[in-house]
Amino acid sequence: MNKKIVWIAVSCLMVVSLLVTSCGDGVTDEEEDINGEEEDINGEVEEEEEEEEEVVDDDKDMVVNTAGKLVERPRYGGEYHLSRTSDIRGFDDVLPSSPQYMTNTLSLTHDELYTGDWARGPQGTGEAGWNLNYGPYFPHLEVPCLATGYEMPDDETIIWHIRQGIHFQDKPPANGRELNAHDIVYNLRRAYWTEGSFLYNTYREDRGESPSSIEAIDDWTVEMKVPPARQIPLLFATNDYIAIQCPEAIEQYGDANTVESCIGTGAFIWTDYVAVSSITFERNPDYWMTNPLHPEDQLPYIDGVKIFVIPDTSTALAAFRTGKIETRSITETDEWQDMLHTNPELSWKRIQPTGCATIWMRLDKPELPYDDIRVRQALYYAIDHQAIIDDYYNGEAEMITAPVAQIPEFEGWWTPLEEYSEDIQKLFGYYPDEAIELLADAGYPDGFNCTVLASSEGLLPIVKDNWAKVNVNAEIEIKTSPVVSSITMRGQHEDMYYGGESGEVVLKCHFWRTDSYLNYSMIDNAEFNEWFKEFELSMLDWDKMGNMMKEMEPKMRAQAYCIRFPAPYRYYMWWPWLKSWSGETNPGYYNVYKQMNYMWIDTELREELTGLTR
Repeated sequence: MNKKIVWIAVSCLMVVSLLVTSCGDGVTDEEEDINGEEEDINGEVEEEEEEEEEVVDDDKDMVVNTAGKLVERPRYGGEYHLSRTSDIRGFDDVLPSSPQYMTNTLSLTHDELYTGDWARGPQGTGEAGWNLNYGPYFPHLEVPCLATGYEMPDDETIIWHIRQGIHFQDKPPANGRELNAHDIVYNLRRAYWTEGSFLYNTYREDRGESPSSIEAIDDWTVEMKVPPARQIPLLFATNDYIAIQCPEAIEQYGDANTVESCIGTGAFIWTDYVAVSSITFERNPDYWMTNPLHPEDQLPYIDGVKIFVIPDTSTALAAFRTGKIETRSITETDEWQDMLHTNPELSWKRIQPTGCATIWMRLDKPELPYDDIRVRQALYYAIDHQAIIDDYYNGEAEMITAPVAQIPEFEGWWTPLEEYSEDIQKLFGYYPDEAIELLADAGYPDGFNCTVLASSEGLLPIVKDNWAKVNVNAEIEIKTSPVVSSITMRGQHEDMYYGGESGEVVLKCHFWRTDSYLNYSMIDNAEFNEWFKEFELSMLDWDKMGNMMKEMEPKMRAQAYCIRFPAPYRYYMWWPWLKSWSGETNPGYYNVYKQMNYMWIDTELREELTGLTR
């Protein structure tokens, strides 16, 4: 076979795993629920440039996409198989038991008013990695979906213009009828005004946070009246968070939680569900969207998706090795290296974590020593962060991953370690003698005792050993995740708390705000409080927000309000017949699985490598 060699300089964007947590060790169920991390996912990192050769087969049909990249022309057909470790929580995102961030498969079957711009991800311009843990809403990276646009004529009104020519899936009772503004109104009212739903609890009417009215001005226009202080958060939540269901189906069946009643306008139709076993979807032949990188192509390309529930690691690994499952998230370096040896044909990426294990210490209790910055600095200096990377993680870890994830979406927001002030850089060094001096200066020449609440030990044995060398004696108090969540959400931890911190939710500044139950250190910083008022009002000005965060974050880090630890890289591997895709898992806001709309399968290569013909 004739081949031509094209030499390129590659700067690889590392891709997130479907099933790995972003917070390294010490993540509790609480953080997983808050950040939408039922599926454990990481972010991505830009690796060093290296020269490699791309082999282009003369027999392949090549085409230039709208981003100017020479790629294989996408082809239709094939079924995609993947796995998850636990069953899906539900299929109706309004039910209290299955809020939006846990009904992942709705991204396959349903659409929202806006969605993440696939053309600005790795397959296109690279402005987004689309590998977040669900993450924040990125207004500059969203494009219209069921809506064609929105306007805000005043500070209490949002108007959406609804796209014409979109049809519900051809299942009764919808039977393929056209979507209109009245369907949008039905869904928005149901999402915001159904008692117990996630958005009902988030934007409470009794606190003056809920929309006051949601009406259809005509068949293609929706108007929502909102409290001025909540206009932008409600815009974001409505744009790319509410899956639009078929009203007739909900009226007939009571909810959208069954194969019969869960009907959307999405790229795939839900056809089968076997509890704790599998979920099956078939291509929607009438789907309305085209590929922004190949505008002549109707989506989706693949014939179907099957998600297997495989809790056992060895079973899932065996299925992946034989190609029966086509992607694999790997959390251990040894497993990754073993896979490279046994299956060299696999594609893979190393993944940058987007969060870390963190120790918070209560600043609001006068009987505790942590209101003195010298004590907080001493606790930092006493920990050998580099040894954690070198010895505990065998060099496969990143020093800083929070509070701002170092990923393309946040480009310009975060500061590399070497660009921080010397005082901040010193926090990540190892100075036990100076730690002892600082403790003495703060009035603790003999050290002190402390208690650390946690749901798992993680790095705590290392911390305990390091601190003991400077006469800080830590007692590790392990409780179950539900108990720890209950304690910390009410702010009832007595001393320190060890858990996970996400670097993706920085827009909300949860861990710094005095009014947030995630402010575990009980921080009350007057400068930050005033800063956050302006920051929150700037949500539609991405560049301004980035500049503000780049200025404020070092100030907060210098205070050492909490102790952040290095977080390990993860690894993501997949079979090379998956095309127009390099591991993206979340194109948009809580759009896990939406990438399947755009990927295609080289079925001939799959058969050549494994003999599989599905």
